[in-house]
Amino acid sequence: MRAKRDFFLTFSRLFVGILFTVSGLIKVNDVRGFAYKLDEYFEVFFKHTGIPFHEIFGPWSVGIAGFIAVFETSLAIFLLLGYWRRFTAWSLLLMIIFFTFLTGYSAVTKAVSDCGCFGDVIKFTPWQSFGKDVVLSTFIGYIFLKREEIFSWLQAPLVRHIAAWGAVALIAGLTIYFYLYLPALDFLPYFVGQNLKKALEPNAQGVPMITDYVPARYSPCQVDELSGEAIVLIAQRLESLSPVEIQRWKEFLLALPKEVKVVGMTASPEEVRTQWVKEQGLSVCFAPQDQTVLKAMLRSSAGAIYLSEGMIRAKWCWRRLPRQWPASS
Repeated sequence: MRAKRDFFLTFSRLFVGILFTVSGLIKVNDVRGFAYKLDEYFEVFFKHTGIPFHEIFGPWSVGIAGFIAVFETSLAIFLLLGYWRRFTAWSLLLMIIFFTFLTGYSAVTKAVSDCGCFGDVIKFTPWQSFGKDVVLSTFIGYIFLKREEIFSWLQAPLVRHIAAWGAVALIAGLTIYFYLYLPALDFLPYFVGQNLKKALEPNAQGVPMITDYVPARYSPCQVDELSGEAIVLIAQRLESLSPVEIQRWKEFLLALPKEVKVVGMTASPEEVRTQWVKEQGLSVCFAPQDQTVLKAMLRSSAGAIYLSEGMIRAKWCWRRLPRQWPASS
């Protein structure tokens, strides 16, 4: 006689599996953004403990972020498939214990304003994040206790292996792709289609949608990128750009018609902005912009944004800069 299935276990698997899949895919989509959040945690731990987490783990933050994104999403797929049940149950338990400690620590110390669990899609306060993890701990704890009863939806072993590891390969591939290029979905204020000019104007409450962006016309460059057609070159740090990135910029600029205005934005200091342009032979003025704003504008070390009458029409990382004009998004 077939054993009666535990419906609460099935519900727990579906609830945790779907939630972790969504959370993981959000990280996969924007692995750079997740790495920025890890850097924030490393800085906080350094300030609170004196241990140089930011120096030890900072250079590897992107790799760590990518591993966590792939591992979390893969565990969710394994749980839903009923694959490697002991490994999956143990991994989920250890992960939720770590996350609960992390969010609890953040809530008590008020170290960070958002855990980054769901990227920029859903924002949780530290206490909301902690409460979420406590609830998840209940379901994952039950899954762990009942791990021997986890059944697989796919009966054929070969099919299970192909489905599980095919999903892992796909997730890993997408993570690398979105890191090298740009996220498929942009949940930040500087998305394609955003009217930046209007977003900077006060709304009915007298507060603009975007408050931290400084237009280039207020800089020594005095270029109004919010009128007509304009290209904004983005580089978090000019001094960190590779020769390949610089060359792609030069090729891109050669293809632009004269009527398209060009201005750069970077967080590099004034002396670097001035000297770097001369050394590279670029006739582009770089306006100062906060690095946090630049990270939100473009998830890449370098690239460009195309504006038409203040509306963002296209965004390119340096690997995808078009070689002819007019360019398509």
